[in-house]
Amino acid sequence: MRSDEGVERVAEIGIGQISIGQGKHARQGITLDDVSIVPARRIRERADVDLSWKIDAYRFGLPFMAGGIERPVDVADAIAIGELGGLAMVDLEAVWAEAPDAGALAAHIAKIKAADVRVAAAVSGDRAEELAPHAISAEADILVIQDPVISAEAVSADGSGLNLKPFIRSLDIPVIVGGCASYSAALHLMRTGAAGVIVGVDRPELGIGVPLATAIGDARSARVRHLDETGVYCHILARGDIASAADVAKAVACGADAVIVDSSVLIGGDPQNDDLVEHLRDAMALCGYTDLKAFQKAEVVVR
Repeated sequence: MRSDEGVERVAEIGIGQISIGQGKHARQGITLDDVSIVPARRIRERADVDLSWKIDAYRFGLPFMAGGIERPVDVADAIAIGELGGLAMVDLEAVWAEAPDAGALAAHIAKIKAADVRVAAAVSGDRAEELAPHAISAEADILVIQDPVISAEAVSADGSGLNLKPFIRSLDIPVIVGGCASYSAALHLMRTGAAGVIVGVDRPELGIGVPLATAIGDARSARVRHLDETGVYCHILARGDIASAADVAKAVACGADAVIVDSSVLIGGDPQNDDLVEHLRDAMALCGYTDLKAFQKAEVVVR
């Protein structure tokens, strides 16, 4: 192939695109395992590293939201997660299924808040309209609307789909919504008025998914545009195969503000998990950063 033909071919496909065939091109996705963080010129003292994270009016000591994947988060779990500095997500639908009563739900949330910790109430998009008012009445601190994949506007032939923009803006509670895995989907969710967007979609049984480092990077770009448009910073919460300090550090370096993990990662009693926070602190110190916001600017390389 002549050199000019090669240039023309790259221009036709697009920089960073891979040709699947003459009629289809794709980007290469990058996983967190593919990424490494480059240490900066100055190493910081571990004691100077601040792992706190703030969303809306709430500050947390650690950049972790913990929910129940293997089993629902109960009151004791939520308190333990909060005391560590994380934010527990209580499965609103599981609590409601056990006792479909607003008073019982309020009592459940009250037991957690009595320990002087914050709590998030998580609900699927299908039941958000039904259960969100109960979460607000129960005085949950944050509402999480999450599905494997969610869009700002669910379209249906009968017009019954939930439009998240008017819905979220009508709620008197900070809302985190997701998941999504592309620039456009993240931007549309940010425009709903959500305080945070969950990034991470992995449904291999359906052939759906985006490697997490790439998904975070795309959402980071959407956040920049949203900030330019509105002056409002929308938080990115990474969700996926995150179980170690290295995973957390790389997710933040790619642009995440916090990560969503299974509760067992924080309170499961695994000795490796016990070191997760200190290893994250080590990573930031060795790379020359003392706070999470600055750590998002760290240089990364692909292996």
